[in-house]
Amino acid sequence: MMNRRAFLASSTAAAGVAAVPGIAPAHIQMDDPFIAYDALGMAELVKSKEVTAAELTEVVIRRAEALNPALNFMATPTYERARSASSTRETRFAGVPFLVKDMVDVGGIRRTDGSRFLAANIPAQSVAYTQALETSGLNIVGITVVPEFANGLDSELYGAARNPWNLNYSCVASSSGSAGAVAAGIVPLAHGTDGGGSNRLPTSACHLFGFKPSRGRMLSGETYGGHDVFKTNGPISRTVRDAAALLEVCEDPIGEFAPIGFIEGPSQRRLRIAYTRQGASGFEPPVYSVAEVQDRAAALLQDLGHEVIEIAHPINGEEYAQRFRWAFLPKFAPMLQRAMDITGRGPLETGLLSHMAATMMIEGLSYTPDQIAQGLAYFDGMAGTYAGVFDDFDVIFSATSPVETPRYGSIRHQDDFAHKGLELEHILSMTSPVNAVGDCAMNVPLGFSDATGMPVGSMFHAPMGQDALLLQLAYELEQAQPWVDQWAPFSAKHIPT
Repeated sequence: MMNRRAFLASSTAAAGVAAVPGIAPAHIQMDDPFIAYDALGMAELVKSKEVTAAELTEVVIRRAEALNPALNFMATPTYERARSASSTRETRFAGVPFLVKDMVDVGGIRRTDGSRFLAANIPAQSVAYTQALETSGLNIVGITVVPEFANGLDSELYGAARNPWNLNYSCVASSSGSAGAVAAGIVPLAHGTDGGGSNRLPTSACHLFGFKPSRGRMLSGETYGGHDVFKTNGPISRTVRDAAALLEVCEDPIGEFAPIGFIEGPSQRRLRIAYTRQGASGFEPPVYSVAEVQDRAAALLQDLGHEVIEIAHPINGEEYAQRFRWAFLPKFAPMLQRAMDITGRGPLETGLLSHMAATMMIEGLSYTPDQIAQGLAYFDGMAGTYAGVFDDFDVIFSATSPVETPRYGSIRHQDDFAHKGLELEHILSMTSPVNAVGDCAMNVPLGFSDATGMPVGSMFHAPMGQDALLLQLAYELEQAQPWVDQWAPFSAKHIPT
């Protein structure tokens, strides 16, 4: 391994190489002496004075500038802000560079939710969650790209993040930029929000660990100080311990659940696990290449002493998707009207909303009062949907998504929502219902598709409040089938930065 100080002083002349998709990574391999460290490991280097927080900031900026042209994970760089904030502090993360998703308020940094409609929006204040991030010592070096209003795979404002495992594939869902950056080794830990699977789906696509906390466990990420019915903030990481540490520093000490603190490792408890192999009814079951990864994961769980029993999924996915449309799409009507008022143009000609977003909002206007009432009543009554399963089982296990990772450009902002909405709902059919009930869930990177070679994740879902149980299981799986040294070809592990 190259001497760390020599690396920090080395030339950056090779940085542009990363933007060339055809380069064979094995031919240009270079040893970045910090690439093997997770966020807690980096923090220890800073605390022991083996490196300064300022030096780590420059390393991460160098990585981002080298790899972003090929991967498009960065929405708004905040390099100068990070340079001025990169002082060493005796905190959990001690100045470690960090990326935040463009769907939460950080005071003084642009937040767009991926839309031209909000392209000039700069929040004056940070929400409680992002205040906690910075108080923990995390140093925000940039904001990651998202699809417009978390819908689809790209935006007119940013485009789409490309997958470091294969540039012909997407990173899926709204935390795609954060997952792409972590998979590329830009940072070992990044922020995501999960409103329908967006910490789990991108981490499935990028072979990472993604965690959706229980609703109400984390400090609020909303300006009004409460908790969104669907959306929670959480970690996207290479190691379980980084995710556990981020949960610790952002946990609400007086929230809805007793704090769990830092979960350090696995439990000796053996679990009774329900395996919903066929997916939610009303949709096609998981494709064979995805299902066989889950079958191998089920065998691993059994080898570890857990009891795994296949059951039918309790959700009718088709009904869920329809009721979701009825309940929530009409809520976009004021935004569509505002865009029309600003421009004096029709709903498809405002220039502030992409065709996908506008057609989604127009569909929301088509629902009758009775349909909207039915949708709202459905979600009001969802709390007990999984209760029968959890009477008999500790955890529900399934594919994170029933389909392979979508290819880059397969769903575009130019598309009509009527043509692509069902495809999106199928992708989210396993993850989104967990958000509706407020439970905790995680994606664990346990395999690759034999058909495409792309990562395929496994989802584990526990009752609301049982976050510690999931983290303990994640540690056990990480030890049994390690993934931290499995690197994407288009990453700082293989490409000079």
